[in-house]
Amino acid sequence: MIDIDVFCQQVETSLQQAVTNALETKRRLGHYAVIAENGQPRRISPEEIGLLLDKHARLKPNQVPE
Repeated sequence: MIDIDVFCQQVETSLQQAVTNALETKRRLGHYAVIAENGQPRRISPEEIGLLLDKHARLKPNQVPE
């Protein structure tokens, strides 16, 4: 049987990778994204997506982007 903590970490990692990949695709195509900020929807430009992804990468230095 799989440990629930290990499973939860795998699910969280998978979701983070999926969102990162989707945002990176939007950035490369020049599309905007809508995120939640302080409980409100906010439209961010492709340039802002890049900054957000860079910030996220700095927060998790042990993860290698694919």
